[in-house]
Amino acid sequence: MRLPTFTYYQPSTVEEVLAALAGHPGARVLAGGTDLLVNMKHRVELPQTLVGLSNVDGLQGIAREPERTVIGARTTLKQIQQHVDLGADFPALVQAARAVGSYRHQTMGTLAGNLCQNTRCRFFNQSWEWRSVRPLCYKAGGEHCHVMNKDSVCYSTYSGDLAPALLVLDAAVRVEGSGGSREVPLADLYSGDGRSPLALGPAEVVSAVVIPGASANGRSHYEKSSLRGSIDFPIVGAAVFSREGTVRVAFTAVDRRPVRATVLEAELSGRELTEEGIAAAAPLAAKAGRVAKTTIHGVPYKRELMSALFTRAARALL
Repeated sequence: MRLPTFTYYQPSTVEEVLAALAGHPGARVLAGGTDLLVNMKHRVELPQTLVGLSNVDGLQGIAREPERTVIGARTTLKQIQQHVDLGADFPALVQAARAVGSYRHQTMGTLAGNLCQNTRCRFFNQSWEWRSVRPLCYKAGGEHCHVMNKDSVCYSTYSGDLAPALLVLDAAVRVEGSGGSREVPLADLYSGDGRSPLALGPAEVVSAVVIPGASANGRSHYEKSSLRGSIDFPIVGAAVFSREGTVRVAFTAVDRRPVRATVLEAELSGRELTEEGIAAAAPLAAKAGRVAKTTIHGVPYKRELMSALFTRAARALL
């Protein structure tokens, strides 16, 4: 299966990246390419211009500082796995990186690429031949969402593994744009719109992820369920963080953006995790996201899986 024709730019500085994005409306950033290039081969995404990050200095590496840890956007998932300090202080992040795809995906795939991947749906992530036998869905340029049977809306699901782990670690993303550099909470990176899932401007790019030092003092764990182990996208993924009466829980593959289980967190707030507390709070996990049937798995099954994975991850912290 061949890639469509496109123009490729390979800048050497962040400023050149931003200039290329600004000068070519609709251009896409290419990091590892493990998601975007596959979609292009299937004619799911057809950008006319790609802006590669492989020659840009300063976007790769892991810097441990007293008050924070900064991980460059181009840092690969394999490098995250192999970093001893990350494994000790942020185990959920390393577990999530290990859960992504195959060995080749992990050596090519990048931190920001995983966070910024497109949403997925059984009506969208198909070959052109498959999609051409029915009216195009709203995400693909049509007018109708086949999942929700509504017009002008898209309920495709965000399915990245690293986002829930970083959400419970209270991480932020550093965004570069024409106005300079800014840091925003990771949750604000996502729009909640399945058709345009990232809340980035047309000439903005994620340059790093910042994890506060306080998160190194807690315990965290990530659990994932998929059809073929780590090779597949998650059916559901769940991350849990606990520190001195604070509990944070996040899910992926259950909504149009990664979600925090705020009601569940409030139930467990102010006390240490216990078997009894976990069991009592587990039903609340199923209510964390607006689950839609964007895969072959039914909504009730995915909600039960949310409760089960929360329970498994929380018990791992005991």
